[in-house]
Amino acid sequence: MKKIIILLIVLLIFLGYTPYNELNSLAVVDTLGIEFTDNKYYLYLNVINDDNKVYKVTGDSLGEVFLKARNIDNKKTYYKHLEVVIFNTNTLNDNTLNFFKDEFTSIDYLVLATSDNLSDLFNKYHKRSDYKSFIRKEKESSASIINTTFKEVLSSSLDDVKDSFLPLISYKDNLISKGVYIPSKDITLDNGMARANYLLNGKIDTFNTKIDLDNKSYEVVLYDLKASTKYKDNTIKIKITGNIDSPDSNDLTKLKKKASKMLENNIKELLNSEKNNKYNISNTINHIYLRKRKLDYNTYKNTNINIDINLLEKEKNNYD
Repeated sequence: MKKIIILLIVLLIFLGYTPYNELNSLAVVDTLGIEFTDNKYYLYLNVINDDNKVYKVTGDSLGEVFLKARNIDNKKTYYKHLEVVIFNTNTLNDNTLNFFKDEFTSIDYLVLATSDNLSDLFNKYHKRSDYKSFIRKEKESSASIINTTFKEVLSSSLDDVKDSFLPLISYKDNLISKGVYIPSKDITLDNGMARANYLLNGKIDTFNTKIDLDNKSYEVVLYDLKASTKYKDNTIKIKITGNIDSPDSNDLTKLKKKASKMLENNIKELLNSEKNNKYNISNTINHIYLRKRKLDYNTYKNTNINIDINLLEKEKNNYD
């Protein structure tokens, strides 16, 4: 009996058990909406342990609204049960995606977009079950490529080849959706720097792109990408490994070289841009630099960058 009790305690610890008293002191969020209107950000939070009550927070920036939302009704806001995020279409840009990438460790929550007023939308539909049911039906009935997680949105928004879509939802006519989608490519990003940012932070591991070579354009897919970083002797050392394939060519040697150079340039552009950004060293750089303490600007601007990229051709994968 004693062994069983000990085993249960260990399981609860590993499964992330939160005691009732502790849970009762938290505002547990399962659905979140973000909107930008009249130069203000509006954050909507559905709190499941408060009878699914919706809270609204206003601020001049994303950072400010989330800072204001740290506590709700004297309870600490808790996002580890976040399952659905709804972006108003005017917030789908690099600023918002980079913020969510940096601030939320999970990237598996469902993502939807709307051009409706979020206040009206949340008045009708604010529980995660509403949206999860909708997505399940859409996947069953639609032949379109639909992005449903934040990771998929990040990857597809950088895709130069495939058309993939983010579901556009509406509360009108008592319908969650009329089967309308917005292309992920419509999300505004500086593709090269965003690609490097997400890759170095482990947020994407595959993407499609086009590479021009010998007066021709080739579709290329890079997949199983992994990035490792180390700071030593005033040098940031970055190693990228992964695989490359192309449906347009059987000879990947030149394409591999061009793809590696593209990635190297993307990373250098991102990291070097920080050297002109004295007052806003990014989370990417701080992630690389020892990961334990903030990197001061004077140190970083004199730091060397060493990048090693190793892409394996598809036919060589069997010999890994």
